[in-house]
Amino acid sequence: GGKWGLDVVGLVDVISGATPMGRTPTNDPDDWLAQMDEERRAGIVTLSQEGDVYDFSFEFGLSHEPDYLSRSYAARLSRSFASDTLTFNAGLSYLDDVVDTNVPGGPDFGDQDKSTPEFMFGIHRILSPKSTVLLNLSYGRPKGYLSDPHKGIGYSQVFFGTKQTFITNENRPEERETYAAYVETSRFFESLNASLETSYRFFADDADLTGHTLEVKWLQRMGEKFVLRPIIRHYLQNQTDFYLSSLDGTSIIPGAKPTRTAPYYSADYRLSDLRTLTYGLKLTYFPQDDFSLDLAFDRYDMKGRDGITSQLMYPDANILTLGLQWEF
Repeated sequence: GGKWGLDVVGLVDVISGATPMGRTPTNDPDDWLAQMDEERRAGIVTLSQEGDVYDFSFEFGLSHEPDYLSRSYAARLSRSFASDTLTFNAGLSYLDDVVDTNVPGGPDFGDQDKSTPEFMFGIHRILSPKSTVLLNLSYGRPKGYLSDPHKGIGYSQVFFGTKQTFITNENRPEERETYAAYVETSRFFESLNASLETSYRFFADDADLTGHTLEVKWLQRMGEKFVLRPIIRHYLQNQTDFYLSSLDGTSIIPGAKPTRTAPYYSADYRLSDLRTLTYGLKLTYFPQDDFSLDLAFDRYDMKGRDGITSQLMYPDANILTLGLQWEF
């Protein structure tokens, strides 16, 4: 009512499948893949106010799955200038998480805490009736149990002349600093009845991991009822300074549990030198003004670039999405 708004979102995620646990791949997937079958229930409540000078919103979220509990808090403030063609945004968020390290087939370190404060500043500018530009900058400082209890790292030992392979828990730093910059532009082409949207995101942390994401979308209106959207997204990442495919050949003696102190090590392929490519098509149908249907197909492909990590560690996927939206 008035200038106040309340937004409530609830969701249930179900995932089943397998993910690499950190051991070098073999011919038997059961030796290096961890089986997953989990359900996540989450909800977000947002209270917002549209003021005469400032717009404000506060958000609370709760997410629960068998081995992870997350509470999120976020506040955002914005102000517009120049007849609402220039908008400044500032935000603060805080994640209060609890990680249950008791995973199947692994040791139990009990519940571990993790917190993530993050700051954001953004500028949105309408350049003309047909073009806009957006810039967002963010800084985060996660702290606590930052390792993944589902991920380990392999090492070999020789007993009575026989080489045997074992797996131990990864050990990541207790603190991390993250930096991100995001630029987005949009341009409407009246003669083609279409829009071009491009974006670039740069990410870095204090462990030498950097990532570059470039995305291009074309939204083509076909008559009054259909919009066709091809998309291509390319991501390039270099590895973090504590990524290792295994502990073999190093002087590291793994502990019984993560110490959060040096030396740090992880065989999580998501921290390695890699690139991903996503491309696909989405068709949206508007049978009426307040109702739409979406059908999309995307191809996702990830490849390692270090020449050491097995390519079996990197997933690819065919993604089929069906959605609908009804406003009332």
